Amino acid sequence: MKRFTIILSALLFCVAASAQEPQFADNKVISHRGAWKNTGHPQNSLASFRAAAEMGCHGSECDVHLTLDDSLVIYHDLSHAGMLIEKTNYADLVKVPLKNGEKIPTLREYIIRAKQYPRTKLIIDVKTPQETARATRIALAAAKEVKAMNFEQSVEYLLGYLPAVEALAKVTNCPMAYLGRWKVELPEMHPDTIANRKIRFLDYQDVHYKNHPEWIETFKARGIHLNAWTINSEADMDWFLEHDFDYITTDYPERLLEKCAELKKK
Repeated sequence: MKRFTIILSALLFCVAASAQEPQFADNKVISHRGAWKNTGHPQNSLASFRAAAEMGCHGSECDVHLTLDDSLVIYHDLSHAGMLIEKTNYADLVKVPLKNGEKIPTLREYIIRAKQYPRTKLIIDVKTPQETARATRIALAAAKEVKAMNFEQSVEYLLGYLPAVEALAKVTNCPMAYLGRWKVELPEMHPDTIANRKIRFLDYQDVHYKNHPEWIETFKARGIHLNAWTINSEADMDWFLEHDFDYITTDYPERLLEKCAELKKK
């Protein structure tokens, strides 16, 4: 009887633990800045996240900045309506709404929205501002907010500044992918350097993988999780699907979802 009770307790514990873990949509699709290209929603808006989640994307990427008065906001460009975000107070930024009437959302507001769609991960791209070292401060502030809102199980990070990667690794176990550099190959993007730095997740621009297709198998053999951005053409979607990437980031999630569904049928 005692043995049965122990086994039953263990099973109940496992069921309870699994019930608490999010069950994300089973596909490779990461919607770039939400679903905006064919929806008319502004990039990085609450509406674009909702659209990506309702499509059934595994994840939806957003970009986070820190304002002059330390507010975490979701926006892609370094400036909004001519105001440099890192040099502008939040109250001034929101005076100019997005084209759908939304104000620039805060990270907190974005997480509240994301909690309504537990099958879609929130992929947080920590922007590298003009003051480059400020990226570390943004990363740590974002991680603090995510933890405070009990949302760590549903978040992954993207970072283009290696000191920010190292700092973030000390405060969270969330997956964090190194972005490398837009269009410019850096020595630290090489597989051996990635291995030496113990980086386990990558999200390089498509051109870097295409310039070095041999890297793909090397990374895979070393257990590196691979994402690529921004994959928009039909041919490129097919290429990255054929190379079996873990994630594929696109401005056209609806088309990539169709392709993923077609592959599952084969």
